[in-house]
Amino acid sequence: MHGRLSQSASSIVARPVNGFHLLRIDGYSHTKTVLPGQKLSSQQFTVGGHSWQIDYYPNGRDAAAKPNAISVYLQHIDHTQQHLQVQARYKFSLLDHDGIPAYELPAETGSFTSVPPQVSPYYHNGVMVNEEQGPVCGHEEFIAWEDLERREHLIRDDSNVIRCDVGVTQIDESWLAHEHQDDSEDVEYSEEGYGRVLSSAASAPSSAG
Repeated sequence: MHGRLSQSASSIVARPVNGFHLLRIDGYSHTKTVLPGQKLSSQQFTVGGHSWQIDYYPNGRDAAAKPNAISVYLQHIDHTQQHLQVQARYKFSLLDHDGIPAYELPAETGSFTSVPPQVSPYYHNGVMVNEEQGPVCGHEEFIAWEDLERREHLIRDDSNVIRCDVGVTQIDESWLAHEHQDDSEDVEYSEEGYGRVLSSAASAPSSAG
């Protein structure tokens, strides 16, 4: 005698997810007193189920690099302590007075390893400092002070706005059909789910040459 055949079906759906975050710098001229290597960080934001943070270095991230230039980097923040890895597309730009990107660098793709969110920040000369960070992606020389300040449409009342676009591939997993038991221990089946698996496979374009 043969046992009952267990039946189930599931799906994995990969889809692109895009979003952006705006970081306004008020008192731009005063941020120029921040020492090289020190950063000012945005609030954390979410795109594609991942948490992100913009790190803004008014005097550059690398003290040995070109002086008087702004660095911007994107960092992946991990709230699960699992040091997740993700690949993402990103692009940094500066907005004009109408909120339109008027200065930007080409979009790039980078691999990120997340770090735990900042737990105990400390302040140095009024600047919040966070030493812990994982591999970040961005631009060491995003724009020089001189280039920014001569573009009057990018600064208003000593403020400017940085836009960071982020795109990731989000993976969703779900059941299409599976066995389940009620209180009487009778097993029920959903035939509709199995039909969806077969019809989807039949309608998918062939990759054969």
